[in-house]
Amino acid sequence: MKVKLNDLVDAIEFHSDEAQSFIHFKSGEIYRITDEAIRIAEDDDRNYPDWMQDDMKIAKDYLENENDYRALPSQYEVNEYQIMEDFASNLEDEDKTNKLLGKGVFRRFKDAVILLDIDKEWYSYRDERYQQFAREWCEVNEIALEE
Repeated sequence: MKVKLNDLVDAIEFHSDEAQSFIHFKSGEIYRITDEAIRIAEDDDRNYPDWMQDDMKIAKDYLENENDYRALPSQYEVNEYQIMEDFASNLEDEDKTNKLLGKGVFRRFKDAVILLDIDKEWYSYRDERYQQFAREWCEVNEIALEE
């Protein structure tokens, strides 16, 4: 089984409090399963509208075969705050560093990088750090990665 790096990064990036992403070991697919789908799958066995069929099938399979799935890390485990701080600290322009590290700026970080005209550098740095995190996570969890 191999997992695509971009798919893995996307799943980690779009983590939410209402859903969890998992790797299915048998297929190598990444699935996002909502808490609502899990609750419904646990409680009843009815027929679902067409638009719910796929989600419910995955949720039921997860409940019946939990050992075939591995939960992906959340965005909180990636610690994007630390990534922002590292990016700002590594800038050669001390004025830009100070503006990015100023009081309360992390709430407005994305606006600040646009105003400072370093948004392309930021997103490139951020993407590389997410990829690095995903690679390390796969190595620890003995998951083959497809670049």
